[in-house]
Amino acid sequence: MHTLDAAWMVDVASGAAPKAVQVLAACHAEMNASASALLHQAEHVMGGFLEDTEPVAMSVGAFEALSQKLGGLPPAAVAPRRRLSDQLNLDLPDTLKRVLSDHPHPIWMNKMGGFQEMPLETLEEDGVHVRLLSLPSGRGVAEHTHQAEELTLVLQGGFNDGHADYRAGDVCHADPSLTHNPRAHADGPCVCLSVEMGRLQFTHPVISLASRMLGWDRS
Repeated sequence: MHTLDAAWMVDVASGAAPKAVQVLAACHAEMNASASALLHQAEHVMGGFLEDTEPVAMSVGAFEALSQKLGGLPPAAVAPRRRLSDQLNLDLPDTLKRVLSDHPHPIWMNKMGGFQEMPLETLEEDGVHVRLLSLPSGRGVAEHTHQAEELTLVLQGGFNDGHADYRAGDVCHADPSLTHNPRAHADGPCVCLSVEMGRLQFTHPVISLASRMLGWDRS
């Protein structure tokens, strides 16, 4: 099994990681026993640090603001609609179901190479792009590297990127030193949650040019 490394888990436990990475790590822990144990260990360590920290009073409205940001308080009543997590027809981690329950734009976008993506704007922040990816059987993303780190959690099915094999509950950790060509297994589609801290850089010049012209590099 491929899990997030200890450094990322410590960042998640301390709250230093981007919100999208915290969501990915929580989903990862739901699906992967090794990841759950590692995250629990990191939280235990960070909890020890907090016990030695002097408490500070919260400002007025701080709890409500934080709860709204994390999705902990319900929004004003709106007309009921079919949840995105139901539309995907997948057995998703509970953490991701909660994130998707209020997603404003449940639209799959066709991308070069025959796969689809769904940007998750509610989890994005400066320099952090988040999306669901759906790869048909045997199809994938053209060979590329990355400007910065990318974390990809497999939610359904699996893929091989030419270096390793990933299945449901695994995380693929890519960085600028890795050039890979993720391709779904031939026995079924693959659905992933991807967090990119930087943009993809395709190795084929024609694909790279087309991606920039069409805005598919998400710059």
